[in-house]
Amino acid sequence: MKVIQAQDDQATGIDVAPLIDILFTLIIFFLVTTTFQEEEKEEEIQLPRQGGSSLVNKNRPVYINVLQNGSYSVAGEVVDLNNLEYKLKLRYEEKPDQKLVLRGDSKAFHGQIASALDIARRVGFTKASIAYDTRPLN
Repeated sequence: MKVIQAQDDQATGIDVAPLIDILFTLIIFFLVTTTFQEEEKEEEIQLPRQGGSSLVNKNRPVYINVLQNGSYSVAGEVVDLNNLEYKLKLRYEEKPDQKLVLRGDSKAFHGQIASALDIARRVGFTKASIAYDTRPLN
């Protein structure tokens, strides 16, 4: 006896035709934009020179590093509390709305970190971020 199975009118599968259309549209978009970008860069122009520091450096936050031995580091220079206040005053006068990031070594004492934060407050910084490591403990 022969069993006849009913055939489904609807195919069970994913229709990839719309995906291919989108893929080709994206390829054309990227080809067109890269061509324009190359044409813009080929222009021979002479950029103006700027005296002083660049804007990128002015927007960078001020980093205060409290080292394990209790000393402080600002812009790669190790300083004591008095020099820390002087350096922070200069940076605050240059740009008062600059961000301040306090980075303390895990073995540094809390009092040293609090002293750096107090000096920053006295100089005029009203907000400070405290950096910490977000990697999971192993």
